[in-house]
Amino acid sequence: MAEHIFMTGGTGLVGTNLIPRLLRAFPGSTITLLVRGDNDADVALRVDEISLKVERGEGIPGARGRIRGLRGDVLMNQCGLSANQLDRLVDETTYIIHGAATIRFDHPIEEAREVNCGGTRKMLAIAERCAERGKLKRFVYIGTSSVSGQRAGVLTEEELETGQRFFNTYEQSKCESERIVRDHFSRIPAVIFRPSIIIGDSRTGATSSFNVIYIPLRLLQRGLLEFVPGTPDTKMDLVPIDWADDVMVHIMGLDAANGKVCHVTAGPDRAAPLGEVVLSATAYFDRHTPLAAPRSMEFVTREEFERRRRLTHGREEALLGQLDTLLPYVSIDRLFDSRNTDALLQGSGITFPRFNAYGEKILAYCLKTKWGKLPG
Repeated sequence: MAEHIFMTGGTGLVGTNLIPRLLRAFPGSTITLLVRGDNDADVALRVDEISLKVERGEGIPGARGRIRGLRGDVLMNQCGLSANQLDRLVDETTYIIHGAATIRFDHPIEEAREVNCGGTRKMLAIAERCAERGKLKRFVYIGTSSVSGQRAGVLTEEELETGQRFFNTYEQSKCESERIVRDHFSRIPAVIFRPSIIIGDSRTGATSSFNVIYIPLRLLQRGLLEFVPGTPDTKMDLVPIDWADDVMVHIMGLDAANGKVCHVTAGPDRAAPLGEVVLSATAYFDRHTPLAAPRSMEFVTREEFERRRRLTHGREEALLGQLDTLLPYVSIDRLFDSRNTDALLQGSGITFPRFNAYGEKILAYCLKTKWGKLPG
């Protein structure tokens, strides 16, 4: 039986990179993308752009005939689908991938919950209907390693609520959303993925998202960042998008994944030290976009960073405010144990690329595209 995959979040960085991998991993499969839009024509145009890129850019013949879109929204009842649309989906779907989420850190908690928890509940309701039909092989939930909140040290895949505090409402709502999925483990075949900081492709440097680590890198390139909270030894758990999506596609196809939480992370032994990332970026930018004086970076404590921030005003204050998305990742050492993932990857041939082997490709892509303003 040909697989049919129903997917939310298919227009984002993770989703658009998942699509060609899914089509290759599951020959003959078809994909339905849930896409927000003002009308059906708008959705059709967006899906056609994605399909064309997959077919021509990824070299998958016939991809455009294997991808379709449905206008909907995880905030709406039945995700905005009609009864007929939903019946058809339930009848044919074998895999559900739920990746849609708000990643804003500044939402009030109720707004974050409405999207991240409410959307998950609606997708699980569809998954339960698929399971009742007997066709559902896997519900794939794309969460985040940041459910650990402000906990430091070694963090395991089995842990979730440990009394941790959170840096922002994104972390809190994603933790609550993961709990909702876990509570369905006995009812549907499901796997939870927890990616860490996803950056560009390790082969090309390409990305469509210039957030988190890219924000301070851009400030550094412009000579506007001279100090950062953290130490040179602080571990940055960076994962390239190609590796992260390869891991998820391989594991989601395994029955052994049911009921598992899998860290899609570098882990303690492979995470890049913050000092290595900064030194690499400083040297690269000094060579390719030199300033009047060489760049330098001072590592300060979180308390010292906040003290200096309070002394700033106007443009300088706004620049430092751009680092807020980075602070959770550099102010503590999060060391992600990945035993479940490592076990499920045995024999897959998927190997982790270290940052020092591809970091310059990430930086080159940033300059080539002017930080996403130009096409890659």
